[in-house]
Amino acid sequence: MAFDSNDRRPAYRPFAPEDIEPVAELFYRQWGTEAGERLGRLDARINVCNYLMDADWGVVAEGVDGRLLGALLVETGAQTEAMRSSWRTRREELLAQVAPGATFGHEVCRVEAEELALSRRFREKAAGQPEAAAEFKLLIVDGKARGLGVGGSLLRLGENHLRQAGAHGYYLITDDTCDVGFYDHLGLSRLVTEVSAAEVGVNLYIYGREFCYASH
Repeated sequence: MAFDSNDRRPAYRPFAPEDIEPVAELFYRQWGTEAGERLGRLDARINVCNYLMDADWGVVAEGVDGRLLGALLVETGAQTEAMRSSWRTRREELLAQVAPGATFGHEVCRVEAEELALSRRFREKAAGQPEAAAEFKLLIVDGKARGLGVGGSLLRLGENHLRQAGAHGYYLITDDTCDVGFYDHLGLSRLVTEVSAAEVGVNLYIYGREFCYASH
């Protein structure tokens, strides 16, 4: 990828399989350090594999030095079974590295299961509504890139992709460990608030946006 040496703005490109490691590193630094370096990085890789099992489109932001600054993974229902199986196999390989019976492995699965269950309940309840058309599985930005507009740009690129595909909206799941106010600031609607059973003292939220298309 070529960069203009005078342009310090991030560049954006499609997600590639080799991006899993830098995305997982961002995930670790943002949410996994309390588990320690080894388990925290395993947790990050496992979580990213969970998202990739469902995501069928993605975009990343890079700095002028090629360093990954952020990523967005989106599920529209077009994921192939071959790719889903590939990421599932990778996840199982990572889980196998956790000591048998370790609380850590079970906690990762509990959090994953809770998010999946919430997503399924929402899709069933909101079936036919615009926001249920697609899900933003992961939106993550390097803390050092704050102020560069990376999060907003990734969100807009995801929305543009969905609009071009004819989708009428999307939703995403987040919680109190994230910058929930970011979604309020961008004008998304808070559709659901639910107390987490997997993480004490944490609330889960579903935000969504309906697209308005010009009538002819």
